[in-house]
Amino acid sequence: MSNNDFLENEDNLFVQKCIPREDLHELVKYGDHPIYQGLRDGQSKALIKKLLFEKLDYQTKINCIKEEAMVIALERYLIPMISKDQENSYKLALVRICTTLTKGWFRQFAIDNYPRLSNLDKDLLSIAHNIIEKFPVKQKKPDVILLDPETQAIFESIRPYTKTISSFDKIRDYNDYFTVVERTGINITSPINSDVSVTAIITNMQKANYEEYLSASWTASVVILPTNDLEILSEDEDEGSDEDKDYDDSDSFDMDDVNIEFKDPLKIHPYQESYSGKFSKLNSKHIFVLGIDAYWIRGMGVEEIWRPITIKVKSADFVASLLEIPELTGDLLFKYVLDCLKPTLIDVGETPLRHWVNKLKSNGTIPIEPNQHLWYYAWNYKLNRKFE
Repeated sequence: MSNNDFLENEDNLFVQKCIPREDLHELVKYGDHPIYQGLRDGQSKALIKKLLFEKLDYQTKINCIKEEAMVIALERYLIPMISKDQENSYKLALVRICTTLTKGWFRQFAIDNYPRLSNLDKDLLSIAHNIIEKFPVKQKKPDVILLDPETQAIFESIRPYTKTISSFDKIRDYNDYFTVVERTGINITSPINSDVSVTAIITNMQKANYEEYLSASWTASVVILPTNDLEILSEDEDEGSDEDKDYDDSDSFDMDDVNIEFKDPLKIHPYQESYSGKFSKLNSKHIFVLGIDAYWIRGMGVEEIWRPITIKVKSADFVASLLEIPELTGDLLFKYVLDCLKPTLIDVGETPLRHWVNKLKSNGTIPIEPNQHLWYYAWNYKLNRKFE
């Protein structure tokens, strides 16, 4: 297996090139030399031989894959500062090894031994920081979203009343080896009435499964609700709230009807069935919910299949009206939340969404200008179609 074969399926992730991969291997090695060096076929080629790999003891095989995962975590996430979480970065790197970045016997060994590989035992953040200090990183430029003067003025009037939520209770996952969760939020107090505030919380989840076949799923939710409701949120109260009466949940199901894989202490992030694409019961507080699912079929090669994107939306007009801010519509409130938190799906999950939005732009269904957040394009398109 050559280096080109090992990283055969290159994607559009930014890979830091300021330091050779061989040097990164030296920084994360378990012994005197990186393990892969002893598996090469000759000095001039970087070939990993299956026969030599099979002669290693079990722990050395595990360490070999862990070294590779740590290098991937460094070059793809931590050094380019796409992520500052070394645990999540390492977990994402393992998911990539088990899906699209590798193939054949090497990937199969990683899949079969994933639980033993999941423990990160080196300080990757320190390594990344040292490299960044020596080689200043030119970060990938984010999409520039220019606001019109009227919208900018409204946003600037709200910012003094906006506070970032610093931490959340962890979502409990019953299959934690394969799940990465990110959650961010803000609290907005009404400038008119300091006793009134709304909370916006964005939850991002990536799950990987290796039991029946290789698969990965991404779900994201934007929940905007009165802050007091967040403190007393319960399923019974959600079902009986006045603003939920007209909410169409015909495509949803009760959480009790399935074997749920995670528990959200806030009870706001929905569960999505992988086969039907249906979400657990949503309500008026779920302003935007997105589900993307992919799987890989192993055969002579690897066939990558992305299922249709599932998007559910709700108007934010009601919760925006609670703030009593002149000219603040639900549309502007959703834009403001995205502007503050700048969410994006974990890893490559956003790729099919971007392709879908670009297709809508190319056929004139949605305008190319002005540039908007990717999630806003999807939300606005689906919301307008509900009323056609």
